[in-house]
Amino acid sequence: MAFTDYKNLTILKAKHPQIIVNSENFIPELPLLEIEATLQKDIIKNLQTYRGNDFYETETLISPILRYIWQNMYWEDMNMWTHQAIKYDDDLAGVPDFVFTHLDQKQYEILSYPIITTVEAKADNFVEGWAQCIAQMLACQKLNTKPNVIIYGIVTTGKVWEFGKLEGDICIKNIDFCVIGNLPKLITILSYLLGEGKKQL
Repeated sequence: MAFTDYKNLTILKAKHPQIIVNSENFIPELPLLEIEATLQKDIIKNLQTYRGNDFYETETLISPILRYIWQNMYWEDMNMWTHQAIKYDDDLAGVPDFVFTHLDQKQYEILSYPIITTVEAKADNFVEGWAQCIAQMLACQKLNTKPNVIIYGIVTTGKVWEFGKLEGDICIKNIDFCVIGNLPKLITILSYLLGEGKKQL
């Protein structure tokens, strides 16, 4: 089944009963990173013309933030993919909104492994968003040539961002979330997650 068929955790557990979902704060307190003023101004402008649909959120809120972190901090080590199809089997297949992977300089146009982060954009439906994100993380875990790699997952409306990780059969959702109004904290958390992923490359 496609990732979009996972509408809630009940459906996910029916297909993948080994997955255990817990909640705790695994993201530590972090010193805030400084961000460029241009990013802050762009996000403010985009929020002033907010449309409230998946495509607008993805293009004007989510993508600029993720691209900023990737280009400024992880360009040399990772590749950022948008709407790249991935498939492990018929039960774990689809098109995540964003994934971050190892950057293979010899095959930079081909999806390289390991995949370390997947991002799901959902319009105010975190129940469905997390079911799909966990399915994506599970697919990434199985596709990786390094089975012990921790996969990080993000579900966001553009305004609200939630974070999780899949380690073995245990998915941990961070209790605390972050809002786009606190952009320095959001950039700091996202940079931390990608940094943790980079350590596994």
